[in-house]
Amino acid sequence: MEIPKEAIESSFGAMVRENEAKKMRSKQTQKKCVLEFFLDYSEKIWWWPWELIGKTTMSGRYLSHRAPARASDLAIHFPDLVEHRKIGRFKVYRIRLENISLIEEYIENKQTD
Repeated sequence: MEIPKEAIESSFGAMVRENEAKKMRSKQTQKKCVLEFFLDYSEKIWWWPWELIGKTTMSGRYLSHRAPARASDLAIHFPDLVEHRKIGRFKVYRIRLENISLIEEYIENKQTD
C-alpha cells in the first residue's frame, strides 16, 4: 500500500510547524519578549504577574512561567522601561510608554539576555 505524496508533505509540514513552535517556546524567558508583549497589549496599563504566564506576543513568542521574573528584572535594572509598584504582597508592572524611543532602542539592540 502506497501513501499519497500529498499526505506525506502535509504531515511533514505539520511537523515543521510544531518544531518551529517548540523553538520559539525555548526562547520565551527573554526580557525582550516581555517588552514586546507589553507593547502589543499597550491598552492595558498595569499587569499582575500571573497575567503574563502562558501568553503569546503578536509575533508568536510564548511567555512561560518565568515571564514575571523577567518583568521584575526589567523593572529593577531598567526603570526607564518598566515601572513596578507593590500592592499587598505582589507587584504590578507597567511599560513606560513615555520612553517609547528607549524601549524600541532596547528591543532593536538586545540580542540575548
